[in-house]
Amino acid sequence: MTPKLEHLVDLIFKKLKTNNNKKIFLEKENLNKFILSLFKEN
Repeated sequence: MTPKLEHLVDLIFKKLKTNNNKKIFLEKENLNKFILSLFKEN
């Protein structure tokens, strides 16, 4: 994973975890896998 993508994942993860309106159960590794799957070409 490139440093830019890693930074993007970190930002998204922090933003989702700090959302106080709803409880979100999220592991960073799962978020990484999801984002990488979005960038994969079929």
